[in-house]
Parts: sequence; structure tokens; C-alpha cells
Amino acid sequence: MTLFVVDSQNVFGKSVAEAGSYNVKILSDSEYKKTQQTQEDMAVLNYEVVDGKYAGGKILYDNLVWKNDNVEMSVKRFNTVLAAIGVPDGIKIESVQQLVQALKGKQLNITVDWEQNEFNGRWNLKVKGYHKIDEEGSKPNGVERPSEHQEKPRTNNNTFQDSLPGTDPFAEAKSIANGGINISDDDLPF
Repeated sequence: MTLFVVDSQNVFGKSVAEAGSYNVKILSDSEYKKTQQTQEDMAVLNYEVVDGKYAGGKILYDNLVWKNDNVEMSVKRFNTVLAAIGVPDGIKIESVQQLVQALKGKQLNITVDWEQNEFNGRWNLKVKGYHKIDEEGSKPNGVERPSEHQEKPRTNNNTFQDSLPGTDPFAEAKSIANGGINISDDDLPF
């Protein structure tokens, strides 16, 4: 008699290995907490992917903080989640604690990307957006966790750009410096 049949889909500790957009359920272990430094209300939401190749995988520790010094932004932050799960307009929310209890078991679609933890250098999935369930299913985007020692990719958005050696970036520009305009000392107001 067979004791059991091996099933790779029926395992503990399933994880999500790619960034992307996932249909998820908010888990019952999601909780209400206070932030350590400012003691502000915080919802810590944990998710489980409900479909696709990462079904059963968990995305943990999505911290939504109610910022007392910016209530307008806090309302938008929490409204975004509530709209994604389909809560109708006009519903009154009494507290973050009440909200967390009401969110448990609800489904939505979240967009996640890799973000490096500034304290330990580890890369984790970070929720970047909340949407209604995607009828086409979860959509991993192929971007896997960077190595632990890889630095966060940086974009060069500097206003100033290094010149190539031996080139003058202002050579074609008409300016006082390259003789484009002649101004005598008599023309100056000082």
C-alpha cells in the first residue's frame, strides 16, 4: 500500500522567484502594529499567490504606515488597497486595526519588484502597486532576485555628464568663453 505520492506543488516554504504582477490573497497572519520609532499605526500585509507558476508562494511584510503628519497621503495609500479589493465608496474605516481584520482573506493583484534592504543587503520583493484581480492571471516578468552582493542598479540622472577625454563639449556653442561674443569693458555696467 502506498503511503503518499510526491507532489512538488504540495510543499512548505514555496517562494516567488520573479518580480512581476501577481493575483494574491491577503493572509490571516497579516497584522496591525505600531512603528518602532514614531509609534504610528501600521498594517503589515502578507500575501499568497493564488494562480500561475508561483501559486502558493508567499510575498511577506508589505508595511502600510498611517502617517499622522500627512493624513491626505495616508488616506490615498489605504484607499488604493481598498479600491483594488473592490470596497465600494462611502464605507467608513474607523481604525487601521479594523482595516487589517477586514482585509484578511481578500484578493487583489499586486505589482512587486526587487528592493535591497538597506540594513542587511538582502534583496526582497517589495509591493509597488495594488490593482483589481487580473483576469488573465499572475504575470511574472522574468526578473529574478539579484545576488546578495550586487548593488542596486543606479541610473545616471545627473544634470552634468562627464565629457569624453580630448573633446570640448562647448566648442560649437557661441559664448563669451570661445569668442562668440565680444564685449568690451566699456559695455559692462560695473
